[in-house]
Amino acid sequence: MNELALSFDKKLSKGKLAIIDIGSNSIRLVIYPQNGKYPFPLFNERLNCKLGKGLSRTKKISNQSISRALSAIKRFAYIVKTMSVKHQILIATAAVRNAKNAGEFLRPAEKILNHKIKILSSKQESHYASLGILSNMKVDNGLIADLGGGSLELILIQNGKKIHSTSLDIGHLSEISNEEIRSEINKVDWLKSAKDLTLYGTGGSFRALGSAYIKNYNYPLTLLHGLNLNKEKATILLDRITDENLDVLGIPPVRKDTISTAANIILNLIIKSEVQNIIISGTSIRDGLIAELNKLNRINPDKVAYYKVLAKNQRFTGMQTKIKKIFNPIFKKIADKDLERVFKISTNLSDISWDEQPDLRGYIAANKILSLPIRDLTHVERVWMAKVVYHRYVGMKEKKQIEKSIINLLTEEQKASSYAVGLGLRFIYIFCGGYPKNLEKIKLKIKKNILMCKIKPEAKSLMDKEVERRLKNFANASNLNYEIV
Repeated sequence: MNELALSFDKKLSKGKLAIIDIGSNSIRLVIYPQNGKYPFPLFNERLNCKLGKGLSRTKKISNQSISRALSAIKRFAYIVKTMSVKHQILIATAAVRNAKNAGEFLRPAEKILNHKIKILSSKQESHYASLGILSNMKVDNGLIADLGGGSLELILIQNGKKIHSTSLDIGHLSEISNEEIRSEINKVDWLKSAKDLTLYGTGGSFRALGSAYIKNYNYPLTLLHGLNLNKEKATILLDRITDENLDVLGIPPVRKDTISTAANIILNLIIKSEVQNIIISGTSIRDGLIAELNKLNRINPDKVAYYKVLAKNQRFTGMQTKIKKIFNPIFKKIADKDLERVFKISTNLSDISWDEQPDLRGYIAANKILSLPIRDLTHVERVWMAKVVYHRYVGMKEKKQIEKSIINLLTEEQKASSYAVGLGLRFIYIFCGGYPKNLEKIKLKIKKNILMCKIKPEAKSLMDKEVERRLKNFANASNLNYEIV
């Protein structure tokens, strides 16, 4: 195991698991049904306690903050007890790590919880922050920044591996001038290696920036995780946020007192590192802990997520496997091969609205996919999948549609391929009546510019005129002729 990692017991795989994350700004409790099987917690709540408020000046946690924090701990301890939680992981970060009087909070907190609280070192905090992002987003090369109330963790990723990391004792609760912020960030000499890379920002301040970006630039998808910010637009917005006298649209009320400091930190980081763009992450060090637990217990979080969703909407077992087999010979000829992974996910979700009101099935399916609690999808991939499954339900009809502004996140080629693939799924579902065994009777392949549909003789009655019309629509959308054999 990594030398920075915490020690876990494999027995955590059975029974409910609670993680309490005691940060400089807030304390959060997350309860998972078993071993943190991402991404469906039973309970998730945050209480703002501001343990790090004034800490940069006094080096102590204020009595008021301790009182608020212990009140939160009492509430969480009661919930943990009544929910029959079997395992607990309790961690604290920068405020508790740096405060001279940390014991005044820790001793009563541990007594209330009847459990030891692990204070993460700055290196461990960086480790879990980066692991949380790397296990939920594809990052080949980039700069990870975790901005909390009392610290800023910076991690440089090259070829998917951590090359440099450091922790700075500056956060959005720090009472610090812009000059002091600039001075601290300038001390990180390896930041120049992040030039032209993507900055992956995590923590409440980055998410507040994302929220403001969505509101001020009318970004159509109100989803923070995976939000890709244009650097120039983000810089203009950050410059406005640094002005304490301006009330910037989209900033959550609980962040308004400290957002100008956070904006100065992010702005100086962008200037110093010369990153190309910014992507907002909804992950945290808790996701890093879960990733480590999943690895220890050999759980693939992607499969856990997809198949939990699939189990909720599947009419017949095996349908998705059959669809993939039929599409394999033709997919790369009608869509970008980079979308093949998300097409396979689309097949798992292609029956997601079978039990919804018929006139709204496509629209409901699209919105379900746009809001899936699965984090390794980009916004473009979500929209492409949503459009695929939308057309699987509505075909070419003019029913309640996905908002045009959302569809415009796709390129023209992506719009065309999602339309074609959606009509292909519609043809397949109608041909077989939604029953997987009937798909053993059909094969598709593309020969020159002809979509060849081979059907076993005993199943030819499945191809009536209406089904053939759906095949023709699929072929036309793929810029192909068709032939039935």
